[in-house]
Amino acid sequence: MKFFQEIKSYVRFRFGIVCLILLSFQFYSFGQQIDTGKTKYPNIVKISLSSYTLYPNSFHLGYERVLTKNKSIYVFGGYNEFPLSLNLDLPNTKLSDARSKSGFSVGAEFRFYLSEENKYNAPHGIYLAPYISFYKFSATNTMTHTDSSGAQSSVNMTSQISLFNIGFELGYQFVVFKRFVIDAEMFGPSFTTYAFQASINGQLDGLDQNETLLAVLNALKAKFPLLSDLSTSKTVYKSGVASSKFPAIGFRYAINIGFMF
Repeated sequence: MKFFQEIKSYVRFRFGIVCLILLSFQFYSFGQQIDTGKTKYPNIVKISLSSYTLYPNSFHLGYERVLTKNKSIYVFGGYNEFPLSLNLDLPNTKLSDARSKSGFSVGAEFRFYLSEENKYNAPHGIYLAPYISFYKFSATNTMTHTDSSGAQSSVNMTSQISLFNIGFELGYQFVVFKRFVIDAEMFGPSFTTYAFQASINGQLDGLDQNETLLAVLNALKAKFPLLSDLSTSKTVYKSGVASSKFPAIGFRYAINIGFMF
């Protein structure tokens, strides 16, 4: 049953990515055939500045294509690492900094620049945009326990966190010196599905695997309030693996700078 659920989730995610790619090409082709409101530079490449405040090791890029004088399509993605450093509420047990970390994000939004509110055509001005995005993070840490005799035992813990977001945002994009943009995505609530999994590859002497995993979940909730719904009633423990999936309200904001061409 678990195998088929994993296959179903894998297929659903890949299907969503394919749909995003097809939509991007469709909007791009449509944009080639319509009047862009005499926009001289309909293409914009961007780099995220705000991602560094959330994820110390990250690099996010975006591409916006102006379709009409008040519409555009924007796709974005990049590399990011989840800053996983936890203090466990377990006696004589320490979780080291991650030996390996990785992650990625991908998403798209369709922007409506408000012609009644804006003095200029797209991509300059205030906009509303429905969006969809997916984030995934993974890390491997070493967990070490010291028993009453002073003997130490260690195991590896692998964790994965993914977020699937569907939302709507309000933003404003400035065009400066004719070719540069400052894009402020200011308010972007979303419906988010969180999926979490942690696994331990061995047994720590004197500690129960499930209790150890529960301590990891509690440490995550204490450090990251958005994961507060990680509860025992929504978590499945089996053979050294804890997994949880739950809906919540998320939020998106970003500051990007870009170049038009």
